[in-house]
Amino acid sequence: MRACDVMQKGIISVSPELALKDFEDLLTSEDISGAPVTGTDGKIVGVASKTDIVRVLADEANQRDVLAPQLSVEDIMTTDVVTVGPDAELRDVARVMIDGNLHRVIVTDGDDVLGIVTTFDLLAAVY
Repeated sequence: MRACDVMQKGIISVSPELALKDFEDLLTSEDISGAPVTGTDGKIVGVASKTDIVRVLADEANQRDVLAPQLSVEDIMTTDVVTVGPDAELRDVARVMIDGNLHRVIVTDGDDVLGIVTTFDLLAAVY
C-alpha cells in the first residue's frame, strides 16, 4: 500500500494569519488535531497542531489569557514540514513518522498538497 491509498483527501488548511483562538475553535469543530498552513499562493509554509498550541502556551501558562488573543497560527506553527509523495510505501511513511516523532505527514506532489496521513490512518491500514 502507498500513501495515496490511505491519505485523507480534501483536508482543511489554514492561513498563517488565522487567530489562535479561531484555530483552536476550528480544530474542535472539525474534530481534527492539526492542519497544514498555506500561504496566499496555496503553497505549504508550515503545519500547526494542538501540540504546538500547548507547547507555546505552556511556556507562558500563567499568561495564557493575556498571550493567546495576541497570537496567530504563524506564532505556533512548525515550519519544518515533513512531507511524503503519494507513491511512498506505507512502511516508509511509518518510518518517517517514527523517526520524526510525528503524528501526521503531509502528502504532496511538488508544492501541491494532496492529502494527509495520520497515525490513525496507518493503524486503520494494518488493522
